[in-house]
Amino acid sequence: MCEFGIVPCIRRYAVVVLPLVCIDVDGTLIGSSGVPSERVLETINSALSRGQQLCLSTARGAMGPTFRYAEMLNPNGWHIFHSGGALLHTGSDEVVEHALPQGIVDLALEVSQENNWALEFYSARDYRSGHLAGSAAILDHTGEYELAVAHSEMLGVEHVPGTPSDLSGGIVRVQFVVGESSSNKVQEAMSGFGKLTAATSPALPGAAFISVTDEGVDKGSAISYLALKLGFDLSDVMMVGDGLNDLDALNVVGHPVAMGNAHTEVLSVGKYIVSSVEEDGLCEAIELSWDL
Repeated sequence: MCEFGIVPCIRRYAVVVLPLVCIDVDGTLIGSSGVPSERVLETINSALSRGQQLCLSTARGAMGPTFRYAEMLNPNGWHIFHSGGALLHTGSDEVVEHALPQGIVDLALEVSQENNWALEFYSARDYRSGHLAGSAAILDHTGEYELAVAHSEMLGVEHVPGTPSDLSGGIVRVQFVVGESSSNKVQEAMSGFGKLTAATSPALPGAAFISVTDEGVDKGSAISYLALKLGFDLSDVMMVGDGLNDLDALNVVGHPVAMGNAHTEVLSVGKYIVSSVEEDGLCEAIELSWDL
């Protein structure tokens, strides 16, 4: 007999459903429209009616529409933000965060200034955008800066220039926002300092997002922590994703699902491959989790 939260299964409608499904945002939950489709919303509601816990697992911060997506998936549960840099409970507002060492933040500032790359600083629930020149925050209107402004619009939050000192709480993640052609250069410049993950979004073509969290902090480590906290075995957890920053998570769960639009490396590790985000592949993944 199954009891939710004790052993990893939930019985509803004479079937066994996986107790925890972790869901990426860009390229998985949302596509080029920038919002979940009606079919996706209906499938999410059906999953909740079956007693499943759905967990947002994203590189985004817990703010704006992204936080509302978390509430939609589970209004009283844990969600993963900042590629594992922060976990937040939508019911209690409790936060578990992993702050970046100051040396990594300082290096990122230096690299952004030298190359005129837009850089974002994140606490668990807030952010600032800019880089330092002397003691003043300077934001030049380069192509990368324009992408950073467009990124804030995509996230549905105000673009706020500033520095790390403007944020209360620890810096859990920094993120370079550049043209895709600069992605490898950013990763080379920051190589060996923290955990680097690269991502793109169909909602902002041409942009690359290179996030830096503390060493060993990623979506995979966050899901492992969360499964232990909730009393679930990782073999009974599903992760659905499409980007390179989902690889760590896909590699630790028992049921890794790759979206049809996923990066080649993600497709190679997916135990299951569903349709693309534009074809509501997430619905297929969630429905699959009801009978595994």
